[in-house]
Amino acid sequence: MADKRKLSVARAVEAAGILFELNAGESGVLAMAGKAGLPCATQEEKSRLMLEWRAYVHAAVLYGLMVQAPNVVVVEYLRVTQDMLHRLGYGPEEAEAFVDGAFRSYVDPMVRTKTQECPAVFFERLLGKKVEEVPSSTAAMVSGVMAMVMSAILDKLEQYEFLVD
Repeated sequence: MADKRKLSVARAVEAAGILFELNAGESGVLAMAGKAGLPCATQEEKSRLMLEWRAYVHAAVLYGLMVQAPNVVVVEYLRVTQDMLHRLGYGPEEAEAFVDGAFRSYVDPMVRTKTQECPAVFFERLLGKKVEEVPSSTAAMVSGVMAMVMSAILDKLEQYEFLVD
């Protein structure tokens, strides 16, 4: 087993931010949405889709940190949420709505270790539909990508040892 790369709290938060960016890039999300048949033609549809996907990925990174990192890293990652959202173009009210609405909706099942409920949250929030009401190909693709993102985040964070400053 190779030695794990050691990260300070600041570097760990930076790494978590990079994981978020890698898994929440607009071009990749829109390509997945197009293949899955999710609405993303208008600016409003794109904005809603990106908000939901970013909320899921942000929650997945937080969950990964909760599993792998000391609490101080988790807290510091949460502290940079507003800055992260600001860089993505969210104003203060939008950022607050993001945290209290979408983000919290995905964190809830994750902290109960029920990550498999996230696709249901996604379809309910984005489309107002239960998973069973969504075409099976759409549900399968989105669920699969969500699972891959979660797995990739957990795998990446497992490669580090976190140092408490």
